[in-house]
Amino acid sequence: MIKLKLSALDKRFHLHFPYSEPLVKLVKSIPQGLYHPDTKTWSFPNEKNTIRRVLVDFAEYDIRFNFKEIPKHYGLLEDFFRAARERNFSLCTTKTYYSHISLLLTFTGKLPINIRSKDIENFLDYQVKEKSVKVATLRSARQAFLFYFKVVRKQILPLKFPKVKTDQQLPEVLSVEETRAIFNALPNLKHKMLLLLSYSAGLRVGEVIHLKTKDIDLTRNMIRVTQGKGKKDRYTVLASSLIEELKEYLKVREYNLLLKYSYNEVKSIEWLFPGMGTKPLHIRTAETIFNQAAAKAKITKKVTFHSLRHAFATHLLELGTDLRMIQTLLGHASVRTTQIYTKVARSRLENIKSPLDQIPKK
Repeated sequence: MIKLKLSALDKRFHLHFPYSEPLVKLVKSIPQGLYHPDTKTWSFPNEKNTIRRVLVDFAEYDIRFNFKEIPKHYGLLEDFFRAARERNFSLCTTKTYYSHISLLLTFTGKLPINIRSKDIENFLDYQVKEKSVKVATLRSARQAFLFYFKVVRKQILPLKFPKVKTDQQLPEVLSVEETRAIFNALPNLKHKMLLLLSYSAGLRVGEVIHLKTKDIDLTRNMIRVTQGKGKKDRYTVLASSLIEELKEYLKVREYNLLLKYSYNEVKSIEWLFPGMGTKPLHIRTAETIFNQAAAKAKITKKVTFHSLRHAFATHLLELGTDLRMIQTLLGHASVRTTQIYTKVARSRLENIKSPLDQIPKK
């Protein structure tokens, strides 16, 4: 087996392979190579073009290496990033797919061109049995591998994926009283408005922090969500009871920005919830605001910022809103995703009578 390994002693990549005249001839054709008689290896400097040349020239011999030792800018997955940009993948999707692919290459020690169906099957089997990954992770990995190996590289592999029992965990749903307690726990108007808008419109945390002032339509009581999950735009509702408080927040927002920036600079900051400089509020900051509010409100349920979105959908369903309309407001591609809320809607359960109640007492 041919191996390429970074040495901690001289910081050079050492190529190990059994003696073969064709291989020796090949290795000599690569510039900057040094032979080490004591270890019977050839070494090369940790330099982009040289290491890429080694990997490319020895690819047909199924060379093995440690993916983590190869700097990202050496471009081993350059074709993946180019394809992701061409298809306008979100940063989150690109990072997730890259993570799955890099884990596969680290597990196998192979170049993408040398990956076979059995390698993917072994990797996923390891993920299930040893790492106990969730179904959602396996589905994500499946999409990443199908995209990269079939669509991008056109390595038409008969990919097989392990069957795993689907998780049946229902979300912890905040009651109306608990939701109100969280809002009341926030004295800061900006923080309170952040959570109020998320709940009142069923927004994801990434969607609410990327709202711009122009996305708020106070006349029509609507919010435009631009490039939400799946790169889709949609409209959702703006609570009428929130309008006056929102107008007050917009005044406070402008006043606070004017304390830091000039008038022209403030005009260029479009974010409804500004963060540092000209950037929107960071997603971690938004999650921290929610967590602190939930703790202050003494919420004992296991909840996250996304629980506001769950509460929005569940409370709408309890008020009798059509499931298809809730699907539209949430931006779900399939109504099957929205149907989970029928399992946690309290009013639906309260209206069901136990068969025991139908048996007359003696």
